[in-house]
This record gives sequence, C-alpha cells and structure tokens, in this order.
Amino acid sequence: MPSQKQVFCFDDIHTAEFWLRKVSHPDKIIMSNKIIMSKEQIDCFNQEIQKRQSQIVRDLAVHHNDMPGDSIQSAIKQTFPQKHLYHQGQQLEKSFYDDLLQEMNVKGVKKTSKAQFAYSIRGTSIRSFPSKMFVTDNPSDNEFDLFQETALDPAEPVIILHESKSGEWSFVQTSFFRGWVPAADLAVAGVRHIWLDYLQTARFLVVTGSKLRLGYNPYSPEISELEFMMGAKISLTAQDEVPDVIDNQSPDGCYVVKLPVQGGNGELTFKQALVPRVSDVSVGYLPYTRAAVIRQAFKMQGERYGWGGLFKSRDCSAFVRDIYRCFGFHFPRNSGEQMLLPGKNFSLTGANRQERRRLLDQLPSGSLLFFPGHVMLYLGKHKDDYYVIHAIAYYGEKEKRDIDGSYIPVSLNAVAVSPLSLRRRRSGEELMMALTSSVQI
Repeated sequence: MPSQKQVFCFDDIHTAEFWLRKVSHPDKIIMSNKIIMSKEQIDCFNQEIQKRQSQIVRDLAVHHNDMPGDSIQSAIKQTFPQKHLYHQGQQLEKSFYDDLLQEMNVKGVKKTSKAQFAYSIRGTSIRSFPSKMFVTDNPSDNEFDLFQETALDPAEPVIILHESKSGEWSFVQTSFFRGWVPAADLAVAGVRHIWLDYLQTARFLVVTGSKLRLGYNPYSPEISELEFMMGAKISLTAQDEVPDVIDNQSPDGCYVVKLPVQGGNGELTFKQALVPRVSDVSVGYLPYTRAAVIRQAFKMQGERYGWGGLFKSRDCSAFVRDIYRCFGFHFPRNSGEQMLLPGKNFSLTGANRQERRRLLDQLPSGSLLFFPGHVMLYLGKHKDDYYVIHAIAYYGEKEKRDIDGSYIPVSLNAVAVSPLSLRRRRSGEELMMALTSSVQI
C-alpha cells in the first residue's frame, strides 16, 4: 500500500481530492468525513440566522395572511442609484424613472394588504424594480445589471405582497429576499393550505450537481427542460400516487417529482415529472462534512460568473449559498449578510500578515473568508500560499496600470481556484491582506 506521501505525489490544485488528501496526518482524512452537525443542529442554526437577520431570512410557513400597508410601502420604496444609468449604451432619461415609479404603484398599497401564496413555475429573477431592462452604470458594461438582485429556481415558495400597476410584476417575499418577480412566472394558490402542504413536504430531492435539467417533454411543455441549481429542493411524489405511465414514459429508473404549474386560470396546481436516478441528486439533504463541502464546491469549477444569477450562473455569495443549502442550511443571499452568520467568527481587521497566516494555518477547509463585497470558500495551504475557490469576476493585473494609477482589471468571470496572493481588481491589494473576517460553520 502506498504511503501518504506517495499518494500525494501530483500537483493538481484544481481537484477536490487534492485538497482532501493534503493533510499532515491520516486522522485528518477521517475527520474531514466526520459529520459536523446533525439535521437538528442545522435546524437550530437556521433558527439563529432568522433571529439575527429577521428582516432578511424568513420562515414563510409562519407568515401572516395580512400585512400592514405601511410596512409594504417601506419595503417597496427604494431610491434609484444617484448616478447616470445606461441601457444598451444609452443614458436613461428622466421619463424612464417616472414610468418606473408609476409601475411600482406604491400609492396602490392598501392599509391592510392580503398576502397571496405562490410558487415559481420556472427559473426566474428577483429584480430591484419592476423592469426587465439591463441597466448599468457604464455604457459598455454587459456583465452587471444593477436591477438584478438574485435568481429563483422553479418550485420556490413566495408570498406576494403587492402587484405593479400593469399587473405584470409581483412584489414578493421569499425565504431569503424581497423584490419584483414577473407575475407570469408564478402560480398562485387558491387556498393557503395547498401551498403550505407542498412547502412542508417530508420527502424531497436535493439537487447535488451544479445544475439539473429535466428532459425534453413534448406532452407537458410547461415542465420540459426546467433547470434547477445546486441545492434546489424538489418534492417527491408519494409512491402510491405514481402511475404506470407519465407523459407517455414509464417511471421505471426515475424519481417521480411533483412540480407547481399554472392551471387553466393561472392558479396553482401540480404536475408529475421524471428525474432519472442517474442524476446528481440526493433523497433528502446531504450529511454535512468538510469533505462533502469541498466536493460540492468543485462541481461548479470553471462555470461562468453571473452577477445576481444572470446568465443562469452564480456570483460569489450564490456559489456559497448553493453549496451549503445541499446540507439544509438557509443562508442569506448576499456576502455582507453571510458575514454575520453564526459559527466561529474571526476578525482580521487590522491584522498583520503574520497574524493572518497564523489564523489560516488553523482554519479548516470549507470555512468562509470575507472582504467587503466578496466571499470565498477556503481550501488550504500549498507551497507557502493559501488557496480559495470562489466565483470571481475580475482580478488586478499588477504589471498593467490605468492612467490614474489603478490596476487594470483582468476578466476571470468564473468559479476558480485562486491563491490569496491574487490582487484585487482596482486597488491591487492582495486578497490575503484585504480579508476582514472568517466564519467557520
């Protein structure tokens, strides 16, 4: 049997196994596969997140049917960015903002608003404002839509708080965000208990691959080729409800799932769909181990970066959130909110290089590293440098400077393995020295 040193004779930092083998003692390999938290402990952890960030992370199952209109108005009211904005290279005129304010229909909020309970029927976006226009602060930017907040998988529960003036947009509360969703992408429940029963299903699949796409279905085009991101939860059909044939296909060799769709009048109903058993899915959540976290992260390596879920991709915080929701964690959406997660928290503000290295030497892989606006998943040390895997748009090229002296950004736009000696896109500061905190979950 080869020795530990012989097994670790390659130098491929771009594999999960590299980092799982890179330990100084065989006992640590065993520890990396040890379950860190039970389902009950993760449930308690999620409750603590909700307690700390109650305005962001919500338990939708306990949401009231009625809401005060003034609280909805305050949630809807947002100021537009105080700078020139562009669409397709053209500066937006004042009339665009006037029309948008009209569409938001803040004055139409009733004193007491009756909530509606719905599910997304396809992958969709949550927007800052009720508009699909790609809005940027740079006329040549094709990557960062300032109105894009995040993305929703199919079959995600939402609570509709308000409708736009045209009725084309719904202002919704999800378990982790508020914003505007196209009304056509939602199926509204006629009665709350139907919505709640689906939400609280005990048997479900979790997407454990980077993405899951359903097969082409000529009989039910509304569910044909639906795509789910890692960590998505899909209700399983009860065994005694599985027919011999579903859309002219035998369910043998498949999981049979239940998906929300719009009925004839747009109301919530459900349809069965097939997920081949060879798919990268799990019945229920994965056991939470360090090894599993690293393996999940590397399933997304090389995929395109997508701000707020643009391009059917992920940004830095969605990358982290998708990994951890495979284990049943309900993280907030943005990196600044994830920085406040419970766990072992370490501040690096003001720390010198030696102090930072000392912390990283002790930090287990799978921990989260932060600096303002960015989150990374820590991997470990290799050849005197420290490595992370993260969804990153740009880094700074130290050999090239702009006329103002700032570093010229170089595109990565991918989920990538990076050393912490990499430099930030404009300031040129090393990622190592930019770190402000770490959270060990």
